[in-house]
Amino acid sequence: LKGMMGKGANDGALGDLEKATRGAQEAELAYLSAVAAVLPDDVARRRFATLAAQGGAVDPSAPLSFLRTNATEKTAFVLDFNGDVQASQTANLREEVTAVLGAAAPGDEVVLRLSTGGGTVTGYGLAAAQLLRLKEKGLHLTVCVEQVAASGGYMMACCGDRVVASPFAILGSIGVITDIPNVYERLQKEGIEFQTVTAGEFKRTVTPTKKVTKEDLAKTKKDITEIFDLFKGFVGAQRPTLDIDAVATGETWFGQDALDRNLCDELKTFDDVKLELFERGVEVLSVAYAPPPATPLDALLQPAGSALPSGLAALARDGRLADLAKAALPVLKDVAAASETPRRAMALDADVVDRYRAEDRW
Repeated sequence: LKGMMGKGANDGALGDLEKATRGAQEAELAYLSAVAAVLPDDVARRRFATLAAQGGAVDPSAPLSFLRTNATEKTAFVLDFNGDVQASQTANLREEVTAVLGAAAPGDEVVLRLSTGGGTVTGYGLAAAQLLRLKEKGLHLTVCVEQVAASGGYMMACCGDRVVASPFAILGSIGVITDIPNVYERLQKEGIEFQTVTAGEFKRTVTPTKKVTKEDLAKTKKDITEIFDLFKGFVGAQRPTLDIDAVATGETWFGQDALDRNLCDELKTFDDVKLELFERGVEVLSVAYAPPPATPLDALLQPAGSALPSGLAALARDGRLADLAKAALPVLKDVAAASETPRRAMALDADVVDRYRAEDRW
């Protein structure tokens, strides 16, 4: 009788254990399904593969641990810079660099896909300074030149610990240019006199409307030479193995010729660089800054799927956002027809930004 009672108790305990185990498995599956529903497919696959490699069980003390990047897994942050003459993309680049610095761990790296023929010295000097922020924090920087990194573009490219160029990419053009049309004589023939009042001997030298003197030309040449020396010094400091006097001629070189002159380290496409990262088991993340909408109208016009600011989200919950959209529709036509060209405010040195350029136009 005692043996029969003991067997019954054991069977009951085993039954309870089986139910508890089944319940835990069902709860775990429900949990994983909920996690998978909010993760992109590729991320979900990688994270569940990590979980399987760890034995397939969720740690109840840290149920989200399998979502985190493995401590031994490195991350590569990919940035894009397609530059114009003003280097206006620097506004986004600085935000992206700040985001990377806040998220990166020791051993992570950054890949910059670069394509620009350069532009203003001040604009590209600031863009290069943003890249130096990454290096100062110990992040390895690879710069991939797909088509062109000339002049101010090469000022950025040379900041890389590794410079990779596609076989027919254009690199170089280390030089400075200023070109200002002058209509003084034409204005004189038309009887038009343009008055410029300045304080300071060299406040205005070569301008479109004043008579150009030998002193003006000499001063402008001196200014360009000083900027050129700064440019050469910067490139030489970033790439000490470069024969800076041999390449700082304003010339450009295609892939293999650029490699022969140490302007780059490898001939390879950006796509191959990404594949290398994948093969090494590096997690590759693309980083792009999207400025928040400044006004409710901007929010209405942004792409579908974009997150709404908190104020507009509240309107949407209350059903008032639709009313706001209907009210805005009559003015959309006028907004679309309006000129988008910003008016630049007058400033004491407004022309200095545009006067000197490290630029090649392709």
